[in-house]
Amino acid sequence: MLETSTAHSHTYNEITNQPVSWKTTVDAISSQWAELQPHLTITPDTHYVFVGCGTSLYIAQSAAQCFQEITGYTSSAVPGSEVFLSAKSTVPSRYPVIAFIISRSGTTTEALLAADYLAANRSNVTTIGITCNSDTELTKRTRFSIQLPHAHEESVVMTQSFTSMLIALQYVAASLAGDQMVIDQISSLSTYLQRDIRSFESKAQELGENLNLDHFVYLGLGPNYGLAQEGNLKLKEMTQVHCEAYNPLEFRHGPISTVREGSAIILLAGNRERDYIPSLVTDLKEVGAFVASCSPYPIDGSDMHLLVGKELTDVPRCALYMPFLQYLAYYRAVSLGLNPDQPRNLSQVVKLDE
Repeated sequence: MLETSTAHSHTYNEITNQPVSWKTTVDAISSQWAELQPHLTITPDTHYVFVGCGTSLYIAQSAAQCFQEITGYTSSAVPGSEVFLSAKSTVPSRYPVIAFIISRSGTTTEALLAADYLAANRSNVTTIGITCNSDTELTKRTRFSIQLPHAHEESVVMTQSFTSMLIALQYVAASLAGDQMVIDQISSLSTYLQRDIRSFESKAQELGENLNLDHFVYLGLGPNYGLAQEGNLKLKEMTQVHCEAYNPLEFRHGPISTVREGSAIILLAGNRERDYIPSLVTDLKEVGAFVASCSPYPIDGSDMHLLVGKELTDVPRCALYMPFLQYLAYYRAVSLGLNPDQPRNLSQVVKLDE
């Protein structure tokens, strides 16, 4: 295993760089947030809205659930287009709101339009842009910004930028809550990943190169649902293989009917749902699925299992699931003779006529 040539792949290099990127992210966000936070007015009624498009929306989904769990503040995730096209149903108007607008490039059209709309129409909203470039158009259109240029990417698909921005937002939540345990665990993530990344890659390559599997389903609950959606998107972007994402317990309410021989279920499990996982795996195996599970505890019946972050609580552990999912998409693309750096019909930034 691990004999595939990867020397000239931006995608591979950016996945593999994540231990370095995460350490730099923690250093960057700790100083940037310490400078930014005193300028914010936060009340018990403050709502947090996380805005993104594509992969950035899945950061928003995971970050919103992490944020509400850590801080207790009401948090939600919204596609960028729904901010300026359907603000009444997505952005509270009767409460103070802090809106994190997420864009790797800082130039995504819907992110810019969302920032402009909120600035022009919602005096109750304070906007904070978060990007992986410096001095972008988004930073000019939001009141404050978090900039992580060390996580900049040459590849089209987002990998280290996804995890770096998610970790930064988790750190913000832990800082607001004064939760030193979570801060310490987030700060240790780069060490855990450095220890395990080769194992994650090896298992991802084994699964990605198994061409007997042609249908992939990603399952995640709570903050892991956004990760499941992102894993699904990474495989879809790089390979166009048929794949889906669901909440693990919801999957039995209809979608399990699609499972057959050749279906791979990628289960991202945490401690919160531990008591319900054995029966789910049993049901999946009974209908012919190949089950690859990622969790902080053993899962009987899995065909492949990754033991991930057993020393960590559920929220900080989130990012550790992603390199395996990213490597899986990478190796499936390579096994199909596709170039992960040049996914079909995609460009690095989506720009629309404003």
